[in-house]
Amino acid sequence: RKTAAPGAREGVGQLEHDRRNAALAPMGNATSAIETSGDCHGTAARRQNNRDVFGAGVSAFRQELSGDGCPAPIPIREASMRARPRVVVRKRPLFEHEAAQDFDVLSCQGGTDVWGEGDAAALWVTRAMLAADHRTMYCEHHGFYADAVFGEAASTAEVYNAVLGGPLQHGSTTVLCFGQTGSGKTFTLAGIIDILREALPSGGGRWRVSALEVAGNAVTDLLHASARCVLRDDAGRCTRAVLLPASSAEADAAGEVG
Repeated sequence: RKTAAPGAREGVGQLEHDRRNAALAPMGNATSAIETSGDCHGTAARRQNNRDVFGAGVSAFRQELSGDGCPAPIPIREASMRARPRVVVRKRPLFEHEAAQDFDVLSCQGGTDVWGEGDAAALWVTRAMLAADHRTMYCEHHGFYADAVFGEAASTAEVYNAVLGGPLQHGSTTVLCFGQTGSGKTFTLAGIIDILREALPSGGGRWRVSALEVAGNAVTDLLHASARCVLRDDAGRCTRAVLLPASSAEADAAGEVG
């Protein structure tokens, strides 16, 4: 979807939708770098130099999302789709150094019902655009659908309850955190592990929990102080994480560096 940025020269009409598919501790990489560009016509420079104009466009779009109007239809989840994996998006807040130079371009739409039926949710990404006349600024909004979207105000406990609260009572569950560096994967998974320590019953029943971090060819065990490990198939063709002896892990790391 494309909308004129408030304060920009008028002339951009309504265009078709683009249908492509509380307090928080710091989440993500606090040393994340701001995208900068010496090109005054680059996307980053355009967005940063006109943050007030484009920021107002994002605010207007969010008001539309919260009202009766819907920029694009959201897919409906049906009972026949229960067996498929669920896709959940968690948005982290901007750090102070990010907010000082840039502005938030992610907007959440929909609820946090991960396992239910009915409407899905969407995360909208706003791009700061300049028309061919090099005068008209406008916002281009792209929606990405998911089963649930958690905003920056959501706590890890809320994410845990929505994602794992029900499934843990019925069998095995896998949580796969995927995202770029600094997006909050380790923050979220570490919080889930802390909650699991308190949530799993201490008496009766048998539970097996593993938490691995995969970065390229390196695999570490988050439950054993990020010890190096390797993945091996056992006799039953089940994949297991095997801890490496300290000397082996150091030699392996030295080989990667070399």
